[in-house]
Amino acid sequence: MLAASTTAIVVLGATEGQVGLLNGLQTLAFLLIGLPAGAWVDRWRKRRTMIVADLVRMVALASIPIAWALDALTIYHMMVVVTIFGFGTVFFDVAYQSFVPSIVKNGQIGQANGRLEASFQVARVGGPGLAGWLIGIFSAPVTFGLTVGTLGFSAAAIASIPGKEPKPAPPKDSVLWHQIRDGLSYVKNEPLLGPLFLCIAGNALFGQGVFTLLPVLALREMGLDAQTLGALLSFGAVGGLIGAGINRWVVLRLGDGHTIAIFSTLGSLVGFGLPFAAMAGANGWVVLVSVGFFQSLFQTVYNIVQLSLRQRICPKPLLGRLNATFRFAVWGVMPIGSVASGFLAGVIGVVPAMVVFLAGTLCASIAMAFTPVAKRNWV
Repeated sequence: MLAASTTAIVVLGATEGQVGLLNGLQTLAFLLIGLPAGAWVDRWRKRRTMIVADLVRMVALASIPIAWALDALTIYHMMVVVTIFGFGTVFFDVAYQSFVPSIVKNGQIGQANGRLEASFQVARVGGPGLAGWLIGIFSAPVTFGLTVGTLGFSAAAIASIPGKEPKPAPPKDSVLWHQIRDGLSYVKNEPLLGPLFLCIAGNALFGQGVFTLLPVLALREMGLDAQTLGALLSFGAVGGLIGAGINRWVVLRLGDGHTIAIFSTLGSLVGFGLPFAAMAGANGWVVLVSVGFFQSLFQTVYNIVQLSLRQRICPKPLLGRLNATFRFAVWGVMPIGSVASGFLAGVIGVVPAMVVFLAGTLCASIAMAFTPVAKRNWV
């Protein structure tokens, strides 16, 4: 969350290590309960799970502007809130990814994910700019009130989706660990998913390090203010909106496997422009916008295609556990990337640390080109 990092840096004067820890705590829940969450979600109605998760996150975030107004906001309060928010996000994300195949036909999954990703990118276009504007007019903690409102709207929108969701069939084996094991075994033994799982985990580990250092680079190294950073992120997110629109066109020409490998690598390569933003002086903002635009475009196409692939080939009774396993791979390693990048930046500097983590993302993306997924192509 941009507002969380900005509040920590600007309002609370957090160090690089504290910013890294704050970002790590946002995804810690995926490491702690990511796998059992998949087994639980497979037992529950997905719609109800998403609504409850939204309400929990609303309550947690609402405490930040209240504490700030009472002059009681601390970095430790922020850490507790983002941790609770992360637990709610675990259940929402696993349920959301498992809900899509139950409301659309198998042949429409890619198109449905493309539309969902497009709506997400629209939010990315407007969200950071609006957040930066609100931070400039009011203060960073106040922007959390906007997020509280959007979570309430999300819960209401999910509740209004037509149709009654049937209650999932009870698992054949009610032992939680056995259900988790079934999900892990499926990923391990599925020749297309196992190697892809490892590459995605590596990409997420190093990519989170880069993401953690981005606001530190912009706000401290480049001297930008929160409004400018928010506007630049919004402009960059336009690339993601375009990526959501062209993903089907790309897949029809390259196939799923080649698209996953090529676009992941392109997204990693473009990221190497970020360190140069700090060296470009007054033109640094141009570099940030350009990198953000192309990275969002490439990563959006990659995300849609690999998610749709998983949803198509996985049996529906295992879908929650499969999504939780991949979320565990992606989000579970993010706390490590966040904390490690913050620590490394404190030792060798922000720009050198960012280069190290960018190199890690590139290695993981190149490795993806040698997986069985990249060697097979579907449309």
